Amino acid sequence: MKKVILTALLGVGCFVLGVGSASAINIKLKRDKAVVDGISYQLNAKKESATVVKNAEPYLGDIVIPEKITVDSLTFFVEEIASGAFSNCAGLSSVSIPRTVTKIGSDIFKGCSSIEEITLPDKITEIPSGAFENCSSLKTVNLPAGIKKMGNGIFKGCKSMEYFQFPTSLSSVPNSTFEGCSSLKEVILPSNIKEIGGEAFQQCSNLESISLPTGVKEIGSECFKECVSLRSIKFPASLQVISSSLLEGCTSLERVELPNSIQTIKDDAFRGCVVLDSISLPNSVRNLGSSVFQDCPNLQSVNIPISVDKIPSSIFKNCNSLSSIDIPISIKEIGGDAFSGCSSITSINIPVSVKSIGGGAFEKCNSLMEVTSQSAIPIKISSSTFAKATEKEGTLRVKASALNSYQQDKQWGKFLNIVGY
Repeated sequence: MKKVILTALLGVGCFVLGVGSASAINIKLKRDKAVVDGISYQLNAKKESATVVKNAEPYLGDIVIPEKITVDSLTFFVEEIASGAFSNCAGLSSVSIPRTVTKIGSDIFKGCSSIEEITLPDKITEIPSGAFENCSSLKTVNLPAGIKKMGNGIFKGCKSMEYFQFPTSLSSVPNSTFEGCSSLKEVILPSNIKEIGGEAFQQCSNLESISLPTGVKEIGSECFKECVSLRSIKFPASLQVISSSLLEGCTSLERVELPNSIQTIKDDAFRGCVVLDSISLPNSVRNLGSSVFQDCPNLQSVNIPISVDKIPSSIFKNCNSLSSIDIPISIKEIGGDAFSGCSSITSINIPVSVKSIGGGAFEKCNSLMEVTSQSAIPIKISSSTFAKATEKEGTLRVKASALNSYQQDKQWGKFLNIVGY
């Protein structure tokens, strides 16, 4: 390490020569800040420590951070890299971080589009949010074995990363960790992972499969959204909730295994899974969100568990291959647009438990030609519940004792052919 002696101290800066150096070293000093060999530092004389900070001009090329610097005959050990220190340095190709560094700030390499590999020293135990965000050329990151905490969006937008093994020291995958990592093909998650954050793998368009540890208890919303190469997924028995938009837009998804522990499937969970042709919902499911299977045009069969008491709005909207559906006796309400656009459904049996059917529930179901209502009292519907083709050309079957009631009802009376059984 070159020893630098300040020969003059001016109000705003000074210039010195490196002792024993063949060339001049340009040092600028102002109060507790210094620039040494092109690297900017924040100095703490009391702690004899230095923090690498953002430079006035973007860092370029290959940067080697020393373990210590000498300023005005004082030695400072480089122990920290401040938030955003190297952010948006597009011309920065590599950074060598010394073993003395024990702390790094958020967004330190954010937008460093030329860096391909980073190694963090062993003393670092926490990686703050956005540390490597949008490092589009980054392929390899070597993390310390003792990492205890990771912030959100660490590798968000790292489009060149193909493989990553998650540290065994962590029990959760933070939000947006790999969001937009479009080249990511394989991720190894340790067995101790209990939680996977929202959007963690969103838009990982090359991810074909992932093995979820058996102890995972929570997976955040949109976690696998638009993973267009994902073909199958098996959820562990420790999971109780399928979060909203969890697999939305997974256009290659063919197979989903849901354990008997699942109790809730939230809004848009499988929306836009255009290849999915069937799914078995376990009897443990009690709550279904809206639009869960909307825009799944190849979905041919799905069961509604008897533990569910409501078919929510738009749940099967535009599932035009769905040819039949059994509505269990537990259902009390069918939401608006629930089966809208299900053009292959030819008949529907509405159990006595149903008290209301929302607007557009069977809209654009132009093949629906037989509707059976088990209720002796006309179910509450709206003017748009059924397609006009169903009302004009189809048959409404009701109990003989309720025939007159349905014929006189303002909405049910629109059926031209109402018969009793």
